[in-house]
Amino acid sequence: MKNWKNIQLTISGRRANLVLSRPEVHNALNPEMIEEMHEALADVAAMEQVQFLVLSGEGKSFCAGADINWFAEAVNKAKSDNWQEYLRMAELLKEIHQFSKITIAAVHRNVLGGANGLMAACDFAVSERSTTFAFGEIKLGIVPATITPFLTKRVSVQNLKKLMFSGDQFGASQAHLIGLIDFLADEGKMEKVIGEIIKGLETSSPKALRACKQLLLKSQAGELTTENSEYTAAVLADLVHSDEGQEGLRAFLEKRKPDWQKLNVVEN
Repeated sequence: MKNWKNIQLTISGRRANLVLSRPEVHNALNPEMIEEMHEALADVAAMEQVQFLVLSGEGKSFCAGADINWFAEAVNKAKSDNWQEYLRMAELLKEIHQFSKITIAAVHRNVLGGANGLMAACDFAVSERSTTFAFGEIKLGIVPATITPFLTKRVSVQNLKKLMFSGDQFGASQAHLIGLIDFLADEGKMEKVIGEIIKGLETSSPKALRACKQLLLKSQAGELTTENSEYTAAVLADLVHSDEGQEGLRAFLEKRKPDWQKLNVVEN
């Protein structure tokens, strides 16, 4: 693994762990961290054996959003330079959202501003019950622009109006109720919950899991509609005739569990 300054990346079997690592500033985002995350995602995307990516934060918080010093420096920069930096953040969120692996955000303590975008871009979000969330941008005279498209895929616009217009803090129970997070973990039980999620997903065909994610992404983007009969039939036919499709169907008929890992070992 590369020796990055602002993040850590470790691999454990089929799982990659990407950790935000600026604990002295509650893992606040800055351009350097954003670029390092782009690099790490590219590395993980190329790892065939990795099926899951877990995104978390080191220290007392998951992420305090954008580094206030980064935004304060914007007043001394050209608008085009600021636009380029914000574009890299938007592209990072898009990259996480469309990532080929299953992504899980594991958040704790503070999830502020842009941190909500990182979390919302993931397939699943797990939060400790004591976590505090907020969209405080509006109190600074700005808006949560780059993260909004990803938040609206999880949370209704009406709920976001109440949270974004006020900038008020809210707790994990409310975040869970409105769909911002998917699973709640008791204090110190985060890893147990993540392990259970991954264990459950590992019973699914890796190829089918990737294909299913792509179908949902296309549908969500409006690229897949009821008019795309030929495409959806082709996806299904391809999977039925794949090694994993054949293994899954045979296992069902033979009343046994499919052995996905044996197939992957043979392929490699």
